[in-house]
Amino acid sequence: MAISIEQIYAAIDKHKPEFEAEARACEIARRPTQALAHLMRETQIPMSKVPKALGGCEISPAQQIDLFARLAYCNPTAAWIGFNYSGVAGMIGACFSDAGIDTIFQDGKAPLIAAVSAPTGNATQVAAGYTLSGYWRYASGATCADYVFLMAICDNPTGPLGMLVPVNQVELIDDWHVAALQGTGSLDVKVDDLFVPKKMTGSPLNQLRGGSQFFRMGYRGYVGGENFGFTLGVAQRLVDETARLAKTKKRVLEPTPIGDRGAFRQTLARTDAALRASRAYLMSELDRAEQICDGNQQALSMQDKAQIDAAISYATETTIQACTQLVPYAGAGALHLDHPIQRALRDVIGSGQHLVATSESLDHWGSALLQAAD
Repeated sequence: MAISIEQIYAAIDKHKPEFEAEARACEIARRPTQALAHLMRETQIPMSKVPKALGGCEISPAQQIDLFARLAYCNPTAAWIGFNYSGVAGMIGACFSDAGIDTIFQDGKAPLIAAVSAPTGNATQVAAGYTLSGYWRYASGATCADYVFLMAICDNPTGPLGMLVPVNQVELIDDWHVAALQGTGSLDVKVDDLFVPKKMTGSPLNQLRGGSQFFRMGYRGYVGGENFGFTLGVAQRLVDETARLAKTKKRVLEPTPIGDRGAFRQTLARTDAALRASRAYLMSELDRAEQICDGNQQALSMQDKAQIDAAISYATETTIQACTQLVPYAGAGALHLDHPIQRALRDVIGSGQHLVATSESLDHWGSALLQAAD
């Protein structure tokens, strides 16, 4: 029986104090703690995007926004590695053979799988499988993962091929010294001439299970909801923490709290409106794109892809810009590394560096609008 999103929400709420407790611990360690890894398994978050046929939730792209926002609010590291784990588990569930599925998914539970989607390695076909070599960047959550999923360019068949290898068979390059997303342990991965059995490979162009979201909506359509959910969650935490602080915080020599200032109240209201509007806009576009794919059983057109890509980029950009306007009101105390406002500020800005949120998407949508105006 497939797990429901309500069950995952209930598990997150039940373990919220534990998620909160591990947030700073992960940053200090520069990687997910083992306690957090246990929480990821306990809450079944990696099953959220897995096809229902394999016992997963197979939540829609729009639903992903609220799931990962809820998680990012209490623990950004959990949300970042959580959407990576669930995204790759979903893709594996959609495109791997039955033999591979039987090995990877056991008792309806997904293992923890780190992944790099950029095909920066090479795979050569050999008897019963492939040999894999290459170097991949940003394998978030690899230090506590069971497997690493690596995309490579294959010689036969020619094209991209996903390779799933046990994490103890790769070299992890510990170069994660960063300003944002500090606890994600997004290390580089190196592999030299490693044999990968055929059953542990799958083509992202060959969907065997699941609905339209896995391939017909494109890469950004598949991951846009989860990435923006992260952005929204940490932004909302920044807003709420600043509002709580403003009720009592006074500047030196000022007689009243910051929250009494009209300027602060207007900024708070505008920020709240921007976050709500961004969420609603992107949810609408994700639902629209999924309905198109479900209706015609085909991939999105280039124009429809450009429209949804632009929505992801704009929603992310708007949310980041809006919530950062509140930070000057927080004062110097919020600069401490263990302060949730400072953490949220770093991570919300960091989320905008993800490929899916690039402003180039707005370039493409602007071009489409110009063509439509002819």
